[in-house]
Amino acid sequence: MYEMEALMRHVYRKLRQEMNLVYDNEMSRNEFFILKTLFEHGPKKSSDLSKMLSVSASHITAITDSLIEKKWIDRIRSVQDRRIVDIHLTEEGKNTLLLFEKKKTDFLLNKFNEFSEEDIKNFIILFNKLLNA
Repeated sequence: MYEMEALMRHVYRKLRQEMNLVYDNEMSRNEFFILKTLFEHGPKKSSDLSKMLSVSASHITAITDSLIEKKWIDRIRSVQDRRIVDIHLTEEGKNTLLLFEKKKTDFLLNKFNEFSEEDIKNFIILFNKLLNA
């Protein structure tokens, strides 16, 4: 069991480090997750993002401040209720997300290129078992 736990930790750490290189250190994983969430679910309040991503509100604020500086998102006040501020993905943010999604897909295709179809099917089965255990 110890060997499996150590291997999982090393694989996870290595994939994270390699994904940081894929993101060219231009975008953090958390920034990527926020952009992806906004792309898939539309504009959200900070509190909604916080719940969806299981992180603190202050963490969302720090990341969204960074994304605003990069012009990848905007904070827009509701016309009906000025207290409500929605976070919107900008066109530049959408284009950036799609670019990095492609880089991520290319990375994963290359990473799993050495594995057979059967190996990949077995990975999927085992990961699903682990997820549902």
